[in-house]
Amino acid sequence: MADLVEPKIKPNSDLPHITIDASGTEYKVSVFLFNSNGEIKFVDANAFNSVVFQTIHTTPFLLGTLSLNDELNMTSLNKVDTGFDSLAFSEYNTTSDGQEFLRIKISSKSPTNVACQYTDEVLLDKIFVTKNKHNNVINNNKLVNYNFVDVIYANLANKKKEWSTDLLNEIIQQGAQPSRGQSPVNSGKALKHIIRYFIDDDAIIDEDNWDDGQGKVDYTLPAGEPAFSAIAEIMKTYVSTDESGGILTYYNGTFQLQSIRKLINKIYKNTNSPPNPWRHLAGASQVSLGDNFGGGIKIKTNDNRQTYSNKEGVDTLGKDFNYIPVDISNITFIETQPDVTMTSLNKKEVTQFNSKTKQITIHSDQGNISTVTKASSVESLPGGKDQQLNIDENTVYSTEKTRLFKMTDHNSTMHYGTIKLQKQLLDNLTKATFAIPGNIDMSANKFLYMTAALNEKNKFAHKIPGFWYITKNITTLSKGTFASNIECVKLDKPK
Repeated sequence: MADLVEPKIKPNSDLPHITIDASGTEYKVSVFLFNSNGEIKFVDANAFNSVVFQTIHTTPFLLGTLSLNDELNMTSLNKVDTGFDSLAFSEYNTTSDGQEFLRIKISSKSPTNVACQYTDEVLLDKIFVTKNKHNNVINNNKLVNYNFVDVIYANLANKKKEWSTDLLNEIIQQGAQPSRGQSPVNSGKALKHIIRYFIDDDAIIDEDNWDDGQGKVDYTLPAGEPAFSAIAEIMKTYVSTDESGGILTYYNGTFQLQSIRKLINKIYKNTNSPPNPWRHLAGASQVSLGDNFGGGIKIKTNDNRQTYSNKEGVDTLGKDFNYIPVDISNITFIETQPDVTMTSLNKKEVTQFNSKTKQITIHSDQGNISTVTKASSVESLPGGKDQQLNIDENTVYSTEKTRLFKMTDHNSTMHYGTIKLQKQLLDNLTKATFAIPGNIDMSANKFLYMTAALNEKNKFAHKIPGFWYITKNITTLSKGTFASNIECVKLDKPK
């Protein structure tokens, strides 16, 4: 892939933009399409229809779709002054070389500390690469849709390079040539190497939030396959240092690799003395929230009565926290099916064969709900001593199992069944879906805190307060609309 060609937009703190009014708030939206030749066009109010952003817990990238009114019926979009002395205006042609890009900037007016003064608060300002373009018809309107993704994606999807874990062996052994396929390497280091190798940027890895783990892998990328094929295979072999599964994320321009257990442990920390019902009023609470905290949700009802509780998980953030309100009629809960542990969440038993010693080992004590509970650290959440993993084992659970075969001598193999089950839980726990005002930062792989303003709680309502893991965020910005649809799952529940 060629170097990204920066469009020559005249430096200006206030870029050309359109104004969108949504729920009483004005948003400045600047959208520019540009190609590998540096040609650029600005999407004006007549062309703009909507932009949708999406994050999913199974991918580290920010995805999206830009919808424009039918370009074929427009003579031209607004042209942007490039800043040249000749006062020339830019043109834009579709190059069909897979190197077309988007710059999207969204900002809104925010009050400063000085009364009656406002300043622009930037909600998003990123460059994306377009994956494809297609025509569509919605409500009898012809649209052109540009599907886009984080610009770094192009390097991992489009570059064609040879790669093998043997390259990493050569680096570790300072040039010594190992026998090909005979020297497995650390999975975390292999993942780090292939990302740097294809992106060609050492700073792309967030070393402070990267756990090499203890799993091992021996892999050669097939000819013509993208780097994503290798990344997917490496992640299957990854075992974190604390014997948990790993989550690969991409925030603030760098990749992070952390265990599920660590992600849970870093959400929340309470350093105060034993809780009391007046701790928030007295200011005694010392709650610390990690950088993977996305926000707080309070489910609103018509019940105005107030109650107090000694239970830490009921109102961890305090009455004065700036919760996002969600009416109870606008949230949907989907409870776990009682037989889920007999189907997708059944026991994962690993049979390991050591080709060197010809020995077979069956790891029957792994890959079950109890080991996943230990590997997930839900006891670190508020009120953890009274909480358990949010799943019930069927009474005949132990008779149902999936057998996994691994031909390896790695000690970390015993944890593969547990890790597979742990990741499946993220799609099978109690699920909640709701809509809130537009919030791109409440992205997948982060956590939100949810509580309910209910005086009399039934058994299910007692499960609601606490931290939820975000599995999906779809945020839509269009004329009159800026909203996020959140999907999340509850990790723990009362014993």
